[in-house]
Amino acid sequence: MRKIIELQSSDSCINRALNDEMTFVLLGRDEAAPAAIRAWIAKRIELGKNRPSDPQIRSAKFAATVMERERKAVRARLVDAPAAVHFRRKRLIRRRID
Repeated sequence: MRKIIELQSSDSCINRALNDEMTFVLLGRDEAAPAAIRAWIAKRIELGKNRPSDPQIRSAKFAATVMERERKAVRARLVDAPAAVHFRRKRLIRRRID
């Protein structure tokens, strides 16, 4: 789901999460994201939590496909962003890790 829709939708996954519940976000520009989504789909089906035809699974498959198709365009937009933004993000991430 697109970020803006995810945040605005009261029944979205992120908005249904408890305030102290751990969450993990995969970005569309991450080359590993589609494979991670497909592994999640396979595990959900293996555990009997979902069937291949469930809307949640169909949505996840669609997201993985769109991520693959749009990844180059998203990454190209990032290259056009100011270098200072990228540097600041990296600095903040390093601080959190240390």
